[in-house]
This record gives sequence, C-alpha cells and structure tokens, in this order.
Amino acid sequence: MIIFDIPYAPSHHGEWPVRVSNDGHPEFKSRHDALRFAVCSALEAQQRGEETLISLEGVDGKWRMFDHRAKGVA
Repeated sequence: MIIFDIPYAPSHHGEWPVRVSNDGHPEFKSRHDALRFAVCSALEAQQRGEETLISLEGVDGKWRMFDHRAKGVA
C-alpha cells in the first residue's frame, strides 16, 4: 500500500511536503498543489493495481483518510 501524508501546515521553509511511503517526500508551493499531486499519483497507482491511501491533516490536528478519488474512507 502506498500512503501519501499531507500535513496542515507548511514546513519551516514554507512548502508543503508530501510524505510518500514508498518514495521520499516531494515539496510543493501550496497545500492545494500537494493535494493535487497526491490524488493524481494515487489514481495512477490504483490504475496499476496498487492500493493507495491519502492521509490529510486537518486544522484540528486530526488526520483523515481519503481514497484516490479524494473521497473519505472509514
């Protein structure tokens, strides 16, 4: 399973890291760009038959899980 973690706040140098469980952590200029990368990458992985999960931190500090369509999962 590939997991994409996106924190609520940017890193100390103002970019949003996307921690990818199998491939390091690219950084983006905005949280929106980070989420777009995670959704597109998760969709591509799903099409290859891999399982994916997007983990997104909310303003309240809670992490919420989404599938490759950005739909919430339990």
